[in-house]
Amino acid sequence: MSARGVYRLTMLFVIVTCVIVSYVVLARRADGHPQQPGPRPAFQLPFPCGESWSLTTYAGHDDYDIDFFYDGGPSGGRAVLASAAGTVAWSGWQATLDTGAPAAPGTIGTRGGLGFGVIIDHGGGWFSSYGHLQTWPEVKQDQSVKQGQLLGHVGRTGATKVEHLHYEQHDDTRDPDHTRGNADKVESVFDGVPSGITTDGNAGTGPIRTAGPVSPTQHRTSRNCP
Repeated sequence: MSARGVYRLTMLFVIVTCVIVSYVVLARRADGHPQQPGPRPAFQLPFPCGESWSLTTYAGHDDYDIDFFYDGGPSGGRAVLASAAGTVAWSGWQATLDTGAPAAPGTIGTRGGLGFGVIIDHGGGWFSSYGHLQTWPEVKQDQSVKQGQLLGHVGRTGATKVEHLHYEQHDDTRDPDHTRGNADKVESVFDGVPSGITTDGNAGTGPIRTAGPVSPTQHRTSRNCP
């Protein structure tokens, strides 16, 4: 083959490669989910400014899941606020919307036992989940919410008999299926400080899946201030 022929084949190979790469990039963008997370939102405790809460977990709870209990008395009925601004991805009861219709696949993840709850999409692949609310949430699906906006009140609906708030933070880009489930849970960060609630000490639950001591109880004061 002549030098000119080799050159033409080389250029054709380069062009085809560029087209394939461009297609893959555009397809990933069209999916609607970033492949790398955006900057983590400035999450705050999901409670009014100045309130102090205990952050707890237990064996079999799923790693990174947090149960909040009020330090100043009973938890039931206390206000639950948005940790950061965003758009409501799900609001309803168990795996249904506030209309009673089934929630779309990928919008509720493992929320089946959380009773009345809310999931907020903060953009960049970041989500936060709130469960066991007292009654129907104060916000609707697709509604924009501000940081500190009222979502509902602490209750004991769903798979619990104790009044508390179940809370999670998610990096949706970790899970190819975008289910807001086990695969994309991460350690919650509040006011720029890691929560300290990581492992539930159970190798059978994820996403860490290691046996060992359960993360000790933490105490935090909310900076979710106007």
